[in-house]
Amino acid sequence: MDTATVHDNTNQLDQAIRLYIYRCFAETGKAPRMADVARELDQSPSAVQDAYRRLADGRAIVLAPGTLNIWMAHPFSATPTPYHVQTNRGSYWANCAWDALNIAALLGVDAQTRVHCPDCNTELALVIQSGTLQSTEDVIHFAVPPRHFWENIGFT
Repeated sequence: MDTATVHDNTNQLDQAIRLYIYRCFAETGKAPRMADVARELDQSPSAVQDAYRRLADGRAIVLAPGTLNIWMAHPFSATPTPYHVQTNRGSYWANCAWDALNIAALLGVDAQTRVHCPDCNTELALVIQSGTLQSTEDVIHFAVPPRHFWENIGFT
């Protein structure tokens, strides 16, 4: 097998795994277990591990520090966060307010997220109806400029 064929097969596997990860998040609100990915896509665990590393290196997913467990596949979080998104399809965890809005957009559903302001503890609501953020006086503030998000994506 020549190098181009190996590269194409690798790209196809990575794409299939990424799609499966997103499908699991959309359908269940949870990241798939690596063993489930391997079984579903008829791949060896080591092939899936290698793909996870490539996807993480390409910033397509974020692995929990020191592991090969999915932590994030933006806009989804595999772990609970302050940004719990409720939809008629189910509930999801977002990594931040921006991602909470993006879950609604990605799934094409109405959604609601209630969080508490980290400064004053006031409850804030982000409500998406028919693809539009409903009127609010609340402000979303990013402590880290977007150009610096990947310097510490877990903090951002």
